[in-house]
Amino acid sequence: MRFMASLWLNGSFIEEDEAHVSIRDTGLLHAAGVFTTLRAYGGKAFRIAQHLHRLRQSCEALAVVLPYSDEQLATAIRELLEQNELRDARLRLTVTRGASIADAENGIRLEPNVFLTAVELQPYPDELYTRGMTVIVLDDQKLNPYDIQAGHKTLNYFSRLAALRDAHLRGAGEALWFNVHNYLQSGSTGNIFLVKDGALITPPTSADLLEASIAQQTPYPKSAVLPGIIRQCVIELAAQMIIPVHVRGIDIVQLLDADEVFLTNSIMQVMPVCRIERKAIGNDRPGTITLRLIDALFNSIHQLDTEG
Repeated sequence: MRFMASLWLNGSFIEEDEAHVSIRDTGLLHAAGVFTTLRAYGGKAFRIAQHLHRLRQSCEALAVVLPYSDEQLATAIRELLEQNELRDARLRLTVTRGASIADAENGIRLEPNVFLTAVELQPYPDELYTRGMTVIVLDDQKLNPYDIQAGHKTLNYFSRLAALRDAHLRGAGEALWFNVHNYLQSGSTGNIFLVKDGALITPPTSADLLEASIAQQTPYPKSAVLPGIIRQCVIELAAQMIIPVHVRGIDIVQLLDADEVFLTNSIMQVMPVCRIERKAIGNDRPGTITLRLIDALFNSIHQLDTEG
């Protein structure tokens, strides 16, 4: 008998083949919604609280109703992993603004949809961590930090997927995005760090730009950088390892002059970048600080830093 995966939809566990949302859902019609991607290790999702905090902040900023508490969502995550008998998994929690409902007393209202899926983890190939990833630089698309969706993980993902497709067609694994002022922001699916003279450098988020010292070093007033969960882990680990971290604007010259470059997200963790198109970074292999952070994150995850 074929195993049927379960998902969690609006408070209930159902089989995937039975799940449906309205064709009038604004997540489908207008890409009106947000999501977060989590990774589970040994049956426990990593940094649930931070993922849910960021998701809730995005919901509040974009007027997307999230009708479940963090405790309810964390419980759903744990139970879904158990139901699907998953230990190492990729989870996605999605919130849409929902369909328009005619309400006799209050007029038209939106009824949100919240759903959670979990699948067995398909990790990135080991070769990428030993040889490093090749990336491309996007020339024909720019991130607009003045867009209301900037810095949030929204359902409006088509342009990023198109950039990834272009990267794959050119033999690369990621595409690097710059903002409309031509300063580096991120990859299509991850945050970016440079290493120069023994220090980390990463572009600021909108929250970072509220700090006067960071704003003074950044030649643009708003950011399209997602406050990544693994990005924050790396910053914390660097502090523990006495590695300086500079949060500031990065241009193309600084990018190409870096000693090391790496990307971060919840699935890839810390991914070395050793080639920007045909330009080798460092010695065309993962650098010392990148490797130290890969090991430090692995140890953090598998020792003390899991939640469930």
